[in-house]
Amino acid sequence: MKKLQNVDAKILHDIMQPLNIIRLSCGNIRARMENASTDEAEYLIAKVMRIEEQVVRATELLQNLETQVDDNGAAEGG
Repeated sequence: MKKLQNVDAKILHDIMQPLNIIRLSCGNIRARMENASTDEAEYLIAKVMRIEEQVVRATELLQNLETQVDDNGAAEGG
């Protein structure tokens, strides 16, 4: 757990911020493409959804890490 002590909340925030932008952009792209009825649009929508799933996964991992960092800081009195 010593490595977690070196992780700063600002670093976690700085990593999560681009993930939020990616997720929002994917949602915007998917919304625009849903009106198209081509096979290509369906393929691209599926790919965008896969990107969104992975962004959610990465965000959850970072949130868990942030919780561990916060818990370690509280346990140490910091």
